[in-house]
Amino acid sequence: MSAERRWLLAVPPQELRVLVSGYQSWSEAELRFLTERQAVPLMRWRHEQGHDPAFLPSGEAGVWRSHTLMALIRPDGGGWVGAAGDATSTFTGWEARAGQGVTEVTCTQEGPPTDVFWEETGDVIRTVEALAARLGQKMHARTPPPLRVWCSWYSYYRDVTLEAVLDNARLARARTLPFDVVQLDDGFQADIGDWLDPAPSFGGHARDLPGPLAELGFRAGLWLAPFLAAPTSRLAAEHPQWLLRGEDGTPLLAGHNWGGPYHALDTTHPEVLAWLRDLAATARGWGYDYLKLDFLFGGALPGVRHDPTVSRAGAYRMGMQALRDGAGEDAFLLGCGAPLASSIGLVDAMRTGPDVAPFWDEESRRVWLGDATGPSARNALHTALSRWYQHAWYQPDPDVMIARRELSLLGNEERGALAGMLDVIGGLRASSDPLGGLDERELALLRRCLEPSTPDRPRTLTQSLGGAVTHFGRGTFNLTGAEAEEIPAHGYREVSRG
Repeated sequence: MSAERRWLLAVPPQELRVLVSGYQSWSEAELRFLTERQAVPLMRWRHEQGHDPAFLPSGEAGVWRSHTLMALIRPDGGGWVGAAGDATSTFTGWEARAGQGVTEVTCTQEGPPTDVFWEETGDVIRTVEALAARLGQKMHARTPPPLRVWCSWYSYYRDVTLEAVLDNARLARARTLPFDVVQLDDGFQADIGDWLDPAPSFGGHARDLPGPLAELGFRAGLWLAPFLAAPTSRLAAEHPQWLLRGEDGTPLLAGHNWGGPYHALDTTHPEVLAWLRDLAATARGWGYDYLKLDFLFGGALPGVRHDPTVSRAGAYRMGMQALRDGAGEDAFLLGCGAPLASSIGLVDAMRTGPDVAPFWDEESRRVWLGDATGPSARNALHTALSRWYQHAWYQPDPDVMIARRELSLLGNEERGALAGMLDVIGGLRASSDPLGGLDERELALLRRCLEPSTPDRPRTLTQSLGGAVTHFGRGTFNLTGAEAEEIPAHGYREVSRG
């Protein structure tokens, strides 16, 4: 980090709440008391896969770190807001530290120094929104109309087949479900990095899907993790010089998934950029004009690059620009697992929280291992709600509605909270239920969740039911494990409009 700036506030820390946002899609965003402790994962590989390893959560009581934007809130709703003015080539990190009767705020930047805004305000909510909008305008944010998407992931995971996707598309058409896009997720490819080669279990090839979907009236969507390569992949074997490397010259391990570690591509390498353009153009040529681009943090990991003069943020955007160039200006790009602010202007939509899952919480991982970046309904709500203002950067994607009761541990209140999140956040509408297993009650819930809505605003940041932004204009969320404000645990209640 470089270009450090400091402010000293003569405010007792115990009077303040802090609003923070993590580095990428899955990193936690929270609304906490400043004197509380910000968790940092105990598992080393979760530092790369869930956070920025160069600017991790503090792990200390009374010390909170945030990326791009941070707010300190007084009990009267006023306070201070800090925000980056540009994220094209620079990562901006904020730290608030509780002292003896004072609060110290530090801003550090990695990359070329850029404008930073630090404002005292009587209305933190309005100022957060204004500074977020300013950043979106500066970086020419793309905010097209939101789409309604059916995705294969939470139905089939990596056991997806060509026929299973087509079966659900036929059911969606027969039941007149208003999807715009049917998206094939992970599982169709031979290996991570070998996107053009089919997995034998898929029962076909990804290029075989868009034609039949078009006949049914759907746009075709495809999942890719374009900045990654498995050690077992043909890509890694044939192009070892394309891999991001450590100081010792060996390829870095960028995280752990799909049963083992994986590598990241060096997006400053001219051959990698050409390959990324070709990959996106090939998918577009097959008929996919909607691409879900996942695990994008791989393009911005610390490492030794082909061009050492390019910042990490700049390297990430070089890779993303190559994908945009290959897919075309009119393609719809959804980012996921991505550095958030540095994606503005290049993606149309962005996942703004961890994966939803058909259960409420993985408490042992979250509490004992300090990692709330993994899949669960609670984690998705907690983080996506606390990033309400990011609709000025892209269409927010709070992930799918899980309407099913079979193959799910979610109760009625928890499904209601997911539905409330979609309504409050606005943006994309998505489902990943096996459509053949939904009864009429579940279909009615799904239809309601596919209705677009405008983004809502918080009523207050001085109250919270669960360490997140929970009190919105249209309703209140209770993310705690006990009834509060007459809302059941894990529930949501609309505000009376009478």
